Amino acid sequence: MRMIKSVAAAAAATAFVCAGAAQAQEFKNVKVPQTINVVVAYSAGGSSDVLVRTALPYFEQAIQELSGQKPNMIVKNVPGAGGEVGWATMARAEADGSTIGIINLPSIAIIQASRKVPYAPYTETFVPIGVDVIDPNVITVNDQYKSLKEVMDAAKKEPGSVTIGSDGPLSDDHLGVYAIQDATDTKFAFIPYNGSAPANRAFLSKEVGVSVGNVIDYMQTKDSSVDAAILADERYAMIPDVPTFKEKTGMDVTTGGSTRGWVTLKGAPEKLVGLYRAAFERFAQNPKWQEDAKKRNVTLVEPKVGDAFGAIMKRTSDDVDRLLEYFKQGGYLK
Repeated sequence: MRMIKSVAAAAAATAFVCAGAAQAQEFKNVKVPQTINVVVAYSAGGSSDVLVRTALPYFEQAIQELSGQKPNMIVKNVPGAGGEVGWATMARAEADGSTIGIINLPSIAIIQASRKVPYAPYTETFVPIGVDVIDPNVITVNDQYKSLKEVMDAAKKEPGSVTIGSDGPLSDDHLGVYAIQDATDTKFAFIPYNGSAPANRAFLSKEVGVSVGNVIDYMQTKDSSVDAAILADERYAMIPDVPTFKEKTGMDVTTGGSTRGWVTLKGAPEKLVGLYRAAFERFAQNPKWQEDAKKRNVTLVEPKVGDAFGAIMKRTSDDVDRLLEYFKQGGYLK
């Protein structure tokens, strides 16, 4: 058995080397910009900034391995208006592949729906490179209730009787609340907090009975949780004991969650986009990157490259459009 495993491992390693060699041959004639500006639409030190600065050495290395050229990738922090300023800056850049960046879902879709932006529709302005950082939403119940079922029954029988808190307004958590309402024909008394930390404190102090946050928030409040479910297609590796909302209730709610993915501009050279996608996939599978990311609580998932990430962008845009009326009814959008 040990010999069989060794042979299999050797075969897999050989296949990886051969695939890498073939890719290197494919991209050796692609002209890589000497300087690649990487736009982060938030301030230095934030979660998106930490993600980019941690990933860039691995991204640069992968580009060099595949193309034989070493770019200088420079982070450009352009915060403002919840991300709009940075994404607008990126949208106005030259579409020659020298500008890439991170877009944050669903924030970019919610902002696009709430006001006129120069990158609309973002699903066409920005070309997907890849994503491996998705932090799904978790609905968590404290001991004011016995279970999630009791919460849902109460919110259906007496609309507005259940208080639910989250970071907000117009956050991925806020969108998650409306996605639950829409799928289950319930209504909560939604209380937005200025950040996840105060939302977590409100849950722990029982100011609210229910919370919608991300995986990291659940990990910080789970000792006070009597029940929880994740708003995703499948269970999440960091909290494998938490069932999906569909497992708990039979109803499918996968909207929400904080997604941070890499994009470039429409019009960038096709072969260069192909190189960026191949380099992203290569570094995303690098065990050293994965180890570094986990040390910084970056919530990694299996990489979604190119059109697979594009499908997530499209689904998020569709979800926001579908749930837009809830934001308007709540007075959060005009």
